[in-house]
Amino acid sequence: MPDTRKIEIKFGGDLHEINVDLLVESLVSYSLVTQEAAAYIAPGSVVNIKVKAPQEGSFTIILDLITENAPSLFTRENLQLAANLVVVVGGLYGLKKWLSTKGKPEIIKEKGDDNIEIQNKNGSIVIAKRVYNIYQNSINTRENLRKTFTKLKEEEEISNFSISDIDGNKQIFYVDKDDFEKMASDADEIEQEKQKITKENQELSLFKIVFRENYKWEFYYQGNKIYASLDDSEFFEKIEKGEVAFRSGDRLIVNLEIEQVFNEAANTFVNDSYRITKVIQHIPRTGIEQQNLNFEK
Repeated sequence: MPDTRKIEIKFGGDLHEINVDLLVESLVSYSLVTQEAAAYIAPGSVVNIKVKAPQEGSFTIILDLITENAPSLFTRENLQLAANLVVVVGGLYGLKKWLSTKGKPEIIKEKGDDNIEIQNKNGSIVIAKRVYNIYQNSINTRENLRKTFTKLKEEEEISNFSISDIDGNKQIFYVDKDDFEKMASDADEIEQEKQKITKENQELSLFKIVFRENYKWEFYYQGNKIYASLDDSEFFEKIEKGEVAFRSGDRLIVNLEIEQVFNEAANTFVNDSYRITKVIQHIPRTGIEQQNLNFEK
């Protein structure tokens, strides 16, 4: 059975007509962003978007978003694909707006299993992990988010642009005219060369300790040897007091900050350096007569 959701696209302002090129490009761009999101959430699904007649006043378009899954895709989440798509697409437009107006990410932090927090000196935003993954991995999505606004920024009579979920009675995206030009820019996509990701409760296997200033400890992390600085003063105090003894193969549960750099050839961010910001637990290697120490307060 097809799953349907009604979406309202509104070009705000005192107008009853709109340039056809602007209308077509904006709606096509929205449609392509939706198709990309659907391909990520439920590969093989079919998405159709039908346009209803416009209303008087601010130029408002009602869309019927109709999704249909292949028989093998009838999971609980995919049975609500249309509703999920509305949320994800709104999140993509929201992320584009935040990056365009607030600037490039400086720290990217996982929050639980499903969310990502992006921070920089201008503030922070929490988004769904799948929204972040689509934005980062799909050039087409970023291009069509931008194209939604390439003609809008030239239209003086349009004061704002919004997307609303009619069935859910909720506005999922809104932007004022002042930000149209920033939304049409690709500066936030091209110039980002570094980012930091914070991962909590990560397990490291201890390989080598170096108690010398500016030297990094050696660990195994997810099957790879890494070198990480340890910046937890409370943990170092416990070491100095003799409360902690180490042996190769001990494990640490830590909060780990990973600095990544963009690899143009691979078109992705790769890990470059590691920093332990907090040691939560020390787990001695099996056979060592030492009580497990949990340092989380």
